[in-house]
Amino acid sequence: MPELSSRWRETLLQDSLTITQSIDIDAACRQVWDVLANLATHHDWNPTFRIENVPADLQVAAQARLCAAPDAPQERVFTIKILAVTIPTALVWQGGEPEIFEGIHRFELQALATHQTRLVNSESFSGQMAADILQTSRALIEQEFAAFSQALKQRVTTLYE
Repeated sequence: MPELSSRWRETLLQDSLTITQSIDIDAACRQVWDVLANLATHHDWNPTFRIENVPADLQVAAQARLCAAPDAPQERVFTIKILAVTIPTALVWQGGEPEIFEGIHRFELQALATHQTRLVNSESFSGQMAADILQTSRALIEQEFAAFSQALKQRVTTLYE
């Protein structure tokens, strides 16, 4: 078996440190955005994380506290920093323990039709422990992503039927 070039090894490692899922939602992009970007109301519908100390304005460099897997043995609490806000198509934040285990989480909304939107929910991890943590926790994180996406879809559908 031929040896992989260092570029290919780096690409494979980066891919293994990323989780991406998508879901189609029967609503306009702006409607999905309005629910997604309203961080203060996530506790009403989002089973996978709570956001505390929500900034008054959703803007680059704003910070909040995120509790992932609340009330579960795997609960994790950390500060997130908003990296990008593109209304109504993208929200990006970064959080975790710098240089140990950190993630850049992207929520991208793609208009498929007038009243249909695809949410692409992805996170790229980095840090000294990223590969080890993902090796043991990938399935759990993927379940959390799926639960989040389903809950967002349900919330949007309920609000905009």
